[in-house]
Amino acid sequence: MLQKSIQCSLIPEEDIIQLIRQNDSIAFDLLYKKYWNRLLHFAFRYVKDGYASQEIVQELFVQLHTSGARLKINSSLSSYLFVAIRNRIYNYLRNRALYKKHITMACKRSMASHNNVEQAINFMDVQKKINDTLCRMPEKYRTVYLLHDKNHFTVKKISEVLNRPVNTVEKQLRKAVYMLRDQLVMDEMTV
Repeated sequence: MLQKSIQCSLIPEEDIIQLIRQNDSIAFDLLYKKYWNRLLHFAFRYVKDGYASQEIVQELFVQLHTSGARLKINSSLSSYLFVAIRNRIYNYLRNRALYKKHITMACKRSMASHNNVEQAINFMDVQKKINDTLCRMPEKYRTVYLLHDKNHFTVKKISEVLNRPVNTVEKQLRKAVYMLRDQLVMDEMTV
């Protein structure tokens, strides 16, 4: 492993750039070995979400692959990659904030325009179904979900609190969300 790392670091960036422009698969293997983890950690520092960080880095690699000969790198490859990831992080955070803002505004408008007893009853029914599902959910999933949803903990913070690996917490959170969604969909079909 150390020898592969040394081999990757010995290849000049200019050669890797040239291989990328030629859409050579070796270039992408080298890119992955040399930069994937560094870019992933960089993205995670700002995004605080392992899955989203992986998506951001993956999108950059796909963009590099599709750009090929059109790729214009005026600085070092490392600088280019980190600036590109930084820009993608900014876009992700901006879009996420905008999405949350629109959802909040839509909820406020909806509540204001449809403020009636029926809506309140429906909301209470959904809350009850969510709470019932959470009660039936295995403890490990329920704990992770509640820390994330109710306490607004990040996956990393949950990992620290529960002394579990981040990947485990991510999988448990995803499973809890799937269980909730599936139960709500099944309940909706039976109504």
